[in-house]
Amino acid sequence: MSHNEMGHKPILFDELADRLVELGGGSHPSELHGLLCGLLAGGERPGVEAWQRQVAGMLSDEPLDEVSLQQFAAMYEGTRLQLEQGDFGIQVLLPDDEESMEQRTEALGLWCHGFLSGFGESAASKKLSEDLNGILHDFSEIAQIQESDESDETERFFLEVSEYVRMALLNVFAEMNSDEEAAAPVAAAENSRLH
Repeated sequence: MSHNEMGHKPILFDELADRLVELGGGSHPSELHGLLCGLLAGGERPGVEAWQRQVAGMLSDEPLDEVSLQQFAAMYEGTRLQLEQGDFGIQVLLPDDEESMEQRTEALGLWCHGFLSGFGESAASKKLSEDLNGILHDFSEIAQIQESDESDETERFFLEVSEYVRMALLNVFAEMNSDEEAAAPVAAAENSRLH
């Protein structure tokens, strides 16, 4: 059953960006999505209300309005469902392809930064495999990428790296949530480690 059939619309970058600007612009959509993915991948399930409080705290500590509460609830539930179902359709939340390479590269770096923060928060005391440590190292490297020219080669590199990040997310989630209800492990990312 797809995400939409379950009543959860996928998060749209522009919608979330507009919402964050209205709330004071204290966070980036990609970083926020990365943070949530990191929390969930590390095994934490804070729940919708705790997630809404965390977002409010990151933004301004002001109570969120009803529209914002609904949007962040949908973001939490939609992302959690996609990860728990091993949904290969899950995407790293990035600006559209027509945006500049600089914006897209920055967003991918911020997503990885957010993921590392969330994962560190939820998996701080857990023993990690060598493969998983390798992925986290890769994410920390990606978080610092400065490449932003508009060449075809840069576009190809960006697409390869963003796909690696997407598959690595599924792999980390599968390894860290490998109880009987977890998604089937995803082996694809293991063979595409960045070197």
